[in-house]
Amino acid sequence: MKNLVVLYGGDLSSHAFEKVFDSECAFGRVLSWASKFSEKIVLFLKDNSSVSEQVSSIISQNSNIEVISHDCWTKSLFISEISSALKKYEAESAIVSYADTPFLNEKLTSELIEMHSKYAAEYSFADGFPYGLAPEIIESGTASILSELSKTSLKGEGEKAVDREALFSVMRGDINSFEIETLIADVDYRLLRFSFEASSKINFLACKNLFAEAQNQKIDLCDPYALSNLASKTPCVMQTVPAFYNIQISSKYNHKYCYSLENTGKNPSSKDFMAFSDFQKILSQIKNFSENAVVSLSAFGEPLLNPEFLQFALEVINQNDENHKIFLLIETDGLLVCEELASKIAESAKSKNVEVNWIVYLDSVDKSMYANLHNCSENDFEKALAAIPLLENHFENHVYPQFMRMKTNENQLESFYRFWKEKESPSKGELIIQKYNSVCGTLPDLKSADLSPVNRLPCWHLRRDMTILADGTVPFCFQLAFENTAGNILSEGIETIWLKFSQVLKNHLVFVDELNSEKSDSKSADNKCGICDESYTFNF
Repeated sequence: MKNLVVLYGGDLSSHAFEKVFDSECAFGRVLSWASKFSEKIVLFLKDNSSVSEQVSSIISQNSNIEVISHDCWTKSLFISEISSALKKYEAESAIVSYADTPFLNEKLTSELIEMHSKYAAEYSFADGFPYGLAPEIIESGTASILSELSKTSLKGEGEKAVDREALFSVMRGDINSFEIETLIADVDYRLLRFSFEASSKINFLACKNLFAEAQNQKIDLCDPYALSNLASKTPCVMQTVPAFYNIQISSKYNHKYCYSLENTGKNPSSKDFMAFSDFQKILSQIKNFSENAVVSLSAFGEPLLNPEFLQFALEVINQNDENHKIFLLIETDGLLVCEELASKIAESAKSKNVEVNWIVYLDSVDKSMYANLHNCSENDFEKALAAIPLLENHFENHVYPQFMRMKTNENQLESFYRFWKEKESPSKGELIIQKYNSVCGTLPDLKSADLSPVNRLPCWHLRRDMTILADGTVPFCFQLAFENTAGNILSEGIETIWLKFSQVLKNHLVFVDELNSEKSDSKSADNKCGICDESYTFNF
């Protein structure tokens, strides 16, 4: 046997079995694709998976599928089982993919196999295409070597949970030791960040809507470029459900940062603090609507000033269950962080196996600059600094000291980066360099460098974010929170509010096309979208 198809289905969700592709489901389409490239298919699953019965009903009549199950899959185990399967079936190489990618392309796969063989590659992959259109290929001998490395010199990476980049993430630890070939797309779709798989509602709906639109427009699904181009122009593919919710639970600040909206004397909310009962209602809607999302408690204010902050944080964590992943993000000045607070949140997160990320505003390497930027006492710098190791002790590798890059502190950028990037630093090498945001000219222009792409991309925040103010008001845009709102989530409901975003995106896509073709007066004073410098930034 020359090739063996290996499919990972350990994280299959119920969406992978919804028959929305001409009476086929994503999992079924993957099996149909796999059968064209190998006589034998090896399927990796998790023991006692919630979708075990659905998998069994589909594969029970297919004797060409071998199932290998484990309770917990690490990258090392994943690679080791690939190596073992290749040896068992005496196959030269493995064609590897996740089992929930309904648009795996036969043409791209064939080209990848041909290239892999022609250049005697050890590992081959496609680059520039949206995720989910092409598999990876790894040689038997290479899989064996990589398996050993993942248990020894690359053990740190090998012990991590398997993910969609498992093979390459381990291989890049010793990348110069392998012959790698890349099938490069004629058009680079990476900036659009499409992920055509069915593990989450947001990506499943993108697949479902793309398939329907391709049928309506009679687009050939076998043409990867036609399919990708269609996705890049279809609003219901680009925008499905929100993935990031930025919620204002406090409109108060400890510091009057030079880059905070408080510095303008404006506040987009009519309330100092969001009521916990309102937050519970909003969170319930988020859970039911998006299923998986990141919830930040940090819009326009210092969240820890809310007297019930701990309850807010724990409520987010408690939403997590087998079918819902709601990750928590907290952006803070760090002044109110304490051991008791951190330990309680960490304990709850551990019990639910949920990720919590912290961002602490530092913006400098010394107390003098900090006091200047934050309009505060120099003593507060030490308090903010102390929050980093305290949090890191409970949230390892999920604590990010942040440097807001401005003209004012540009001369400290390199020192900040060099210090915090070291693995011996209090954050263990984690940090964020944040670009300055003038909020469409509401704040002074302190931007030290123009990082915007040559061609304007459709706004990420309009496609995937929702900001919710303390009184429940939802602005269409974080930048225009004062003036342009979609309604109130407490009185109208999340689906009604999000539906209004769809029309705004359609208009926005027309604007972007005109802007890139120089048909639009984008820089006029009244065109806030045209002067915005945040459309290309991407949240957690």
